[in-house]
This record gives sequence, structure tokens and C-alpha cells, in this order.
Amino acid sequence: MIKKKILGFLIFLPLFTFGQLEKTNFDLSSEFIESIQVDNRGIVWIGTDEGLNLITHSNAYRFYSNISNKKGILNSEVHRIEEVNDNFIAVFSNNGISFFNPKTFSFEQLQLKSKPIDIYFDNNTQKYWVTTVSSGIYILNSKKEIEKNLVYDPLNPLTLSSSSFASDNNNKLIDFEDNSSIYIATPNGFNVYNKSQENVKRYFKQRSTSLLSNNINTILRISKTEILLGTDRGINVFNTSSKKFNKTIIAEGKNVSHLYKINSNKYCLIADGKLYPFELNSKNFSLNSGINLFNTYEKLSVTKKDDLLYIYSKDDNRLLSIELNKFKKKTIRVDSNIQTIEVSNRQFYIGTNQGVYQQKNTSQLVEDENMNGIFFYHHHPENKVLVYKNRIIANNKKIKIPTDVEINEQTNFEISDGLLFIGGKNLSVLDTKSTNFFKNIFTNKDLLEGKLNNLKVINSNLYVSTGNGVVSYLIPESINNSFKESLIKTQLKYKYNPLVNSDVPRTFSDIELLNGHLWVADKDKGLRIYKEDFNSFVKDFGYEKNNNKTLATSAVSKLFFKVNSEELYIASRGDGLFKLNLKDTIFHNITVNDGLLSNNIFDFMQKGDTIWIQTGNGVNSINDKKEIRNINTEDGISIKSFHKEALHDLGEEILISGFDNVQSLNPSNMDKFQKEKFDLDILNIVGYDKENQSKYLEINENNIVNIDNEISSIEINLMTNSKVKPEQIKYYLSSNIYEDVLFNGFNNKINLKSIPFYSSSFNFYAINGSGEKSNNILSISVYNAPPWWLRIESIAGYVILLIISITLFVRYKDKKTKEKMEGERKAKELEEAKELQNSLLPKVLPNVNGFEISTYLKPATEIGGDYYDFFYKKDNYFYAICGDATGHGVVSGIMVSVTKAGLNGIPMGDPSTILGQLNKIVKRVNFGRLRMSLSVAKFNKNSVELSSAAMPPTYHFSSKTKKMEEILVPNLPLGGIETEKFDGIKKEFDPGDVMVMISDGLPELPNPTDEMLDYEKVYSCIKDNAEKSAVEIKDALVYLSDDWAKGVMNPDDITIVVIKKAA
Repeated sequence: MIKKKILGFLIFLPLFTFGQLEKTNFDLSSEFIESIQVDNRGIVWIGTDEGLNLITHSNAYRFYSNISNKKGILNSEVHRIEEVNDNFIAVFSNNGISFFNPKTFSFEQLQLKSKPIDIYFDNNTQKYWVTTVSSGIYILNSKKEIEKNLVYDPLNPLTLSSSSFASDNNNKLIDFEDNSSIYIATPNGFNVYNKSQENVKRYFKQRSTSLLSNNINTILRISKTEILLGTDRGINVFNTSSKKFNKTIIAEGKNVSHLYKINSNKYCLIADGKLYPFELNSKNFSLNSGINLFNTYEKLSVTKKDDLLYIYSKDDNRLLSIELNKFKKKTIRVDSNIQTIEVSNRQFYIGTNQGVYQQKNTSQLVEDENMNGIFFYHHHPENKVLVYKNRIIANNKKIKIPTDVEINEQTNFEISDGLLFIGGKNLSVLDTKSTNFFKNIFTNKDLLEGKLNNLKVINSNLYVSTGNGVVSYLIPESINNSFKESLIKTQLKYKYNPLVNSDVPRTFSDIELLNGHLWVADKDKGLRIYKEDFNSFVKDFGYEKNNNKTLATSAVSKLFFKVNSEELYIASRGDGLFKLNLKDTIFHNITVNDGLLSNNIFDFMQKGDTIWIQTGNGVNSINDKKEIRNINTEDGISIKSFHKEALHDLGEEILISGFDNVQSLNPSNMDKFQKEKFDLDILNIVGYDKENQSKYLEINENNIVNIDNEISSIEINLMTNSKVKPEQIKYYLSSNIYEDVLFNGFNNKINLKSIPFYSSSFNFYAINGSGEKSNNILSISVYNAPPWWLRIESIAGYVILLIISITLFVRYKDKKTKEKMEGERKAKELEEAKELQNSLLPKVLPNVNGFEISTYLKPATEIGGDYYDFFYKKDNYFYAICGDATGHGVVSGIMVSVTKAGLNGIPMGDPSTILGQLNKIVKRVNFGRLRMSLSVAKFNKNSVELSSAAMPPTYHFSSKTKKMEEILVPNLPLGGIETEKFDGIKKEFDPGDVMVMISDGLPELPNPTDEMLDYEKVYSCIKDNAEKSAVEIKDALVYLSDDWAKGVMNPDDITIVVIKKAA
């Protein structure tokens, strides 16, 4: 957390004077106060029997214990609060200490075995020592963790003399000023702790020592080598070098409860309810009569601040203040019983069983003049006029007001050359020099049938506002009995008429004569200019939308021309102050956002180069540097109802007049009462997620706040240690993400939204109501970690992945282009091969006398591996060929071509011989692992010869027996072994017989469930249709395959050859 030096706060009365006390308006968790602490940042901490309270000028927090909240306080009853290093606050409760961490705005709990009493800090070791009621002393490391527990062990003489400390003793009991030893006072003996050996040497009252008593109430370091021990039997002097007690005894027999140093040699002690001074260089240590404190003195609580002692007894309503240099006592009584006090940085708080009291500042900038009941005040060196309800004081003469002249808060007053114009229901004029009264001058016609509602005197002209127009008069030079008639003779009427004279003002709130022109202010119509009179309208300063340089009000209440300038000040009701530069006619609006106390402006006064402004909530001033300052109730203004002309220049002083009071102030004293140096700090930082759930955010040692993308906005809660009008402090923000400095008004909570990813820097400063800038500018950085997919390393990965993807895509496109070109090449070759393959099949089926022939071929690719053919010798025999090359495609087509060429090139014989010759040809062509399956059937007149090279069975139906035979000739395919011998069979083939040759694509045809058709179904189909024609048999097999596949593409070629001998 950003560290600050401690500043003194401005309290105008010395604390010793005990000015009036007033109860604070703190909204606390309980009115029973047990402890108060003002830390070095100006935060007021208040511990009660029902919770802990944090108070700043703009924030109030309550903290309660909750067993499930490990970041809260241990116990809601807080009996002590102490500030420790790094702005940490130690909050004492019965079961331990809760350390407030300002970086996280949360607590770190330390549970102890018994109630803690006090905490000490050893600068040499940077460790904390905590005294307790019954569990000795806990030694804590810099992280506030227990490192050691010093307790009394009756079996170990090197341990502490007592584990118990008195819970109501808040005196200093431990001394750390030696490098080698620590000195500890207990209710049962004195102890010297050896730092290097980490053991204790005890001192008790016994013959070998001069210790007066084991019950030691307090210790006081008086030199590098001497410590005073205050016991219930007097004071001992302990020498830290020899580690022995001196023979010097002070106040022997006295129950010494407190010891304090006054100056280099003078000290004081409290014993048995009295305060005694004493000197160490005196040979006589006898005590004088002392100062009586309280009758009940056993539980006195004492606080020393500078040269003052504050003494009280709990459950008593008296507080004593002792000025040590003069040894004078003063007493103040509080309305409630005192429980605790806090004297810090010239601040004074008293905690009672009924709330918190503080010293009221009775010396203020604004002072009362003890005058009230005044309706009009005019100050002039030669003519001071005060108007009361029934009398007027002018030139130190009392003048009775006639009963028919009405004086009230609505009466208008003007004064010029000794003439006091009084505008009530009518106009009356008092000559303050002669005391002549001219009553009720106007008739109803003189008022244009309206009502007198305002007066204005400019030079020798009197202007009267009636509501129906304006009437002007020339004030007579001689004041005599004909004054009334002379005045009426000069009357000029300007009556408003919406049809004829709509530019004439119906009324006015003020008039100024500038450069020969009348500037007229109206509470309803704004500001207008007239050339010479009210019939010569020149200009209306109306508001122009979206133009902030125009007069943004129609309720103008007063005008004021600043001498020696070209500036006209314009007061409004509700819209603030407007300043018009007469050269460029541009309006500048000044409002509460700029430092005005109110947007309702009533009066002006110029004093030197400073303009004084009376508002609805007090007085503002604007100097030539455009600095705006204010004077309000905190400065002593108590007037609730101001005069129309409330500001008066009395030379060195300014008088502020009102119907209920008249007050004065000296502007030269403003800095004395208002100027203040102050620091700006961060109280806490709150993060909000997208569901507006909040959590406190930590600011680390480098002033960095870390958030992630779950946090949508953060709120920075600023605070100051200002004690002069802290509610009027204005807050400003600048950042590397904004072009301009942003003004946050008087709101100390700054909301930051849409924070960019990664690091953003923010600077904050403040300006108080006196125009003083904060001593420091706060600087923090917010690191907004993006989600992993938006982080730099991820983006780098995306770039690399994009490059790889582009590279792969280019390669892919290149490959596809090549594949396309290759495909086109292959397609062309396939088309040519298809044409070749189709050319290998018979164009027409042979017409063989006495035989029916029908064929079917369905390729799986554009070029099938299946093949059928016929060779015919008229009137003798013919051959039927059915083959299946391994695989599909171009190579298979070539193999079929080689087979057909071979059949055309070899002499025809029996089928076995033909296969043997073809085998040699295919083998020699060397198709690698590819083979050719082939069936050859030779049909003679009454028989058929058949041989097969690894083809599926051939089906033979006999018309005589009506039986089907599945003929399988087990031979190897062509192209395997060149010397392979192929077997063959011979069958009778009578009229009506049928032979069907197929490729394996038919029985191995799959259906949608991937089941094969198989040979059994083929066999049954042929048998069922054997007595039909060859075409019908073929069609039945084709139907069988289509019905089985149900649209599934055949993975292999299907070939069917049906031959039937005619009956």
C-alpha cells in the first residue's frame, strides 16, 4: 500500500483548554465504546461490545465476527485497537487478535490461548511481542505468525517469572532499547530476556536484591543504562549494564501505578490516587503533597500526549487534564461514563457507554455580531442604516416607522444619497438626513394596476417593478415637501401587452446599466438588453440547445458588473453562476461541481480582485486566479435567512446580514482557519463481475491490482486525512487510456469500466475547498489478464497456426490441382479403356441354331474386370466364355484384352487345352500378382465340355431329370503357374437343358446390412426359373440382385451368361 507521512490535523483550540464537547453522529454498531484508535492515515477505528467500526469522512464500515468468515474479526467484542507497522491494525478480542490488512481490506486471524492485553514491536528483530492474561508472551514474526511462547515453568528457572499479566494494566511493561536484552515487568517479578541465548533471568523480592515488590505495575527507560520500575511498594532503579538494582529508592511504600517523564531530569508518578512530581538528581526523594485525582484510584486509565496527561476512571464521567510543565489540573464532565479516550494528531475523542464525543471547535472564522431582527442593513462610512420592524437607525438616530408602512421579509429596500426607498405594498421614502418620511407615494395607476415587487436605483433613476410592466422615475435633486409630486411628474410607464408591447418586461429581479444599455434580469424570462428605455428592445439571451456557451437559465436573480473588467456576473435560481465576457458574449457556467456551495445565487460583492457570492448554503469567493473557496456552517455561519443584499464591505472585514443574525469575517484569516495540507490514499478497491457480485481486490507492494476477464469493472474508494471540510474535496483521474484529466466531482469512489487487457496506469489527486492540492498523487496499475485464448502467447500461436494452415492449404490445393489433373488424365484414359473394354464384348449375341443365349454385365467401375465372349463354328459347335480379372480398372481391362487376343490367336480345341494355352500367354505377359479367372464351355450338338480356371460354379439344369447341378472345376487362375494342367468335364446337353455361368460379383453382392446374397439364393433362383426362356432366367437373376442390394452399389462386377438348348 502506498505509504504516507503522518500529518497533523487542524484543531484551533489547544486540547488542554477542553473546549465544548459534542456527541459525534457516527452510525456505530453499538453505543458502548470500548476502544478508539486514529491511525496514521486518519481512519477512525472504534471498537464496541458488538462489533468493529471503520470511519472516514465519506465511508463507514462495520465488521462482525462470523465463524465461517476466516477473513473477518475473531470476536465482535473489541476491547483494544492498536496500529502496528505497514498500516496494519491489531484488533484485540477475548480469544485473540485480528490483524487488518489494508492491502486486501480484510483481516488475518491469530487465535491465542487467553485474552491478549497489549502488543509491542521490537525494531531490532522486527518481531511483535503480545502480552496475555494467562498464557504468557507470544513472539510473532513479521508475518504475524507465532514463533515462540514465553511462559512460566516452575521446573525451569530460565523461563518467565509469570505467565499472567493484569488485564486492566495498559502501562508499558516491556523495554526493547538494548541490543542484547529485553526487560519484562510482570505482576510476579522482573525478567531480563537474553536475545542470543533465548532464555530468561528472573528477579524477585528477596534478601539478595533490593527489589521492593514482585508486583511491578510499570517500567520507564530514563537513560541508556537505567530503567525505573514502578511497584506497589515504590520505585526501583535497575542498571541494564550491571544487571543489578541500584540502592536508590523512590516513593518507598507507595503503590506506584504510573510513571512518566516530564523533561530531561523531571518525572512524575501516580500513586494512591495522587500525581507527584520528582527529580532524579535530588538527594531527597520525598514526595510533596501532590495533586488529588480520583477517590477511586485502583483502576485509573492514563494517556500521555506531549506535555499533557489525560486521566479517567472507567464508569466515571469525569476526565482530568494535567499540564505537566505547570502541574495544573482541569476537569471536564461528559454526559456518559467514560470507557476510553483517543488523543492523536491533535484529535480528541472520548468513548463512553453512550457513544463517542469529540471536542467542539469554538474558535471560528465567522463571528456573531449579536444583532438580530434586522430587515435591512446598509453600511457606509457616512451613513449606516439599520431597519428593524418598528424603527430605523440612521446616522445613529432612531426613527420610528409609521404604522401604515409595512416592514417584513418581502419588503424591498434601495438607498441612494441618503434616501431610503421602502417598497412594500406601496412605496415610502425616508430622508435619513432630515428624518422626513414620505409615505405611500403611489396610486394603483402608478403601479399599472399591479403590485410593487421590486425596486432598483441606478444613478438618479428609480425603477419600479409591478408585474404588469415597469415604471421609471427621476429622483428629485431637492428633498422637500413637494418630493412626492416632483417624483410623480417624472413618471414613465412601460406597460406590458402581449399583443402590442410583448418585449416590455412585466417584472425584473435586477437591472444594470452598461455602456448606455439597460441589462434586465427576470426570474422567469432570463436576461434581456434594452437600448435607452424599455420600448427599445435589443436582445434576448435565450438558451440554445447543445450550446454550452449560451445562458442556460431563465431564472436570473441578480446582476453584478465586476469593476475594471469586462465581466458581468449573473446569478440564477437553481442553475448556478454565469460569467459573461462582454467582448465575446460567451457565457461560462459555474456550479456546485466547481465548488459553489449552492446553485441558488442571491448576492454579489467585490472586494479588491475577489468576488464574494452569497448562495443558499453560505458564501463563496472567486479570486483573480479563478480559485473558488467557501464559507459555510463549519466556519461559523449560522444565518438561516439572508437579506436580499447580504454582503457588506466593512474595510478589513465583511459583514453578512440576515433576518435572524448578523455575522462578520476577516478574509485575511481564511488561510489560518481553512488552509490545510492533506494526503490522498486508497481505502479499498472493489471488483464487480458481470452479475454485479463484488469482492475486495488486493493492491500489491508495486501498486498493481491484478484482475481477470471475470471482473467487468472496479471501484476505487479514495480517502483523505483532511479535517477541514473533507466533504468538499474534489477528485481527479488521469490515465494512459484517457486523453484528458477526468473530474469525478465530490465523489471519492471512482468507477473504472471497460479496462483494456494487460496493464493500464491510473493517477489520482484531490483538491480541497480551499484550492489546496493533495500532497501526493496516487499511482496504481491495473493488470487485466485476458482469457487464455486472447493472450499474447495464444495470439502468437494463432499466427503460427495460421502460417502452418496457409502452408498446408497451399500444399493441399497444389495436391488437389495435381490430383485433378491426374484425374482428368486418368478419366480420359479410363474413357478410352472403357471404349476398348466395350469393344472386347460381343456387339451382338450369336444366333446359334437350336440355342437361346442371354447375357448381363454390371461393372463396379467404369472399366470392369469381368468379361464374356462367344466363338461360333456354324453347324458344328460354339464356345461360351465367362471371365473375371482380379480387381478393376485399367490393368484389369488390359488383362481382359490380352485374354481375348489370346483366344483369337490360339487354335480352338477342348476347353482344358484352351485354358492351358491362355495360362502361358497371361503368365508371360507378367501382370504381377494379378490373375485371370475364366470358364470356357464348348457346346456340341448333344453335349457340352467345360473347364474353369478359379471361376464360381457353373449351373446345369437337366430337362430330363428336372434337376439342377452345381458344377465346380477346381483349377488355378490363369497367370499363376505356367505349366499348370487344367481339368475339364463333359456333360450331355439335351433339348430344354440350361447352363448358367456367373462371376463372383453376384453371390458376394451385399445388402444395406452388409449381408451377402450367397450361392444358395442364386441356385434357387435358377432352379425356380430353369424352364423359362434364357432371357427370363437372366432377368430373374438381375431382379434377385437388385432386390437384395436395395440401392447399395455393387462392389464387384456382376456377369451372367445364360444358354438354353431349344426343345
